[in-house]
Amino acid sequence: MSPTGWNAVFKPWRVEPVCGWDDLGWPLIVNAANGKQISAYDLEDHEFCNLEPADPSFIGVLPGNGWTIQWADGETEKVMGFAVQANGRALPILPQHGGHGDPYYAEPTEPAARLVPPRGPAS
Repeated sequence: MSPTGWNAVFKPWRVEPVCGWDDLGWPLIVNAANGKQISAYDLEDHEFCNLEPADPSFIGVLPGNGWTIQWADGETEKVMGFAVQANGRALPILPQHGGHGDPYYAEPTEPAARLVPPRGPAS
């Protein structure tokens, strides 16, 4: 897991988490050989190519407790729970469409109209 949210990509293919930035703003990584921070440009036998966002790890799951998701076509589904990522983002966990297959995470790029909170007691 990258504490900065960024990974350094190298040739030949290798990916290392960026652990900080030097005074000029260049990415720092940990040298596995000695445990010291080095510039991404100084990794032996590898050429630094670019940075890419690190995928945040999942740190917990919260129950759905009555939440639903309403898709753009009007269809609604019960939210089974929320997968919480290290960056604080929570992804709704939904049953596979049609009730077959494994549950999946609804990404914000999917055409979901909106998350609908549970209804409280009638007034």
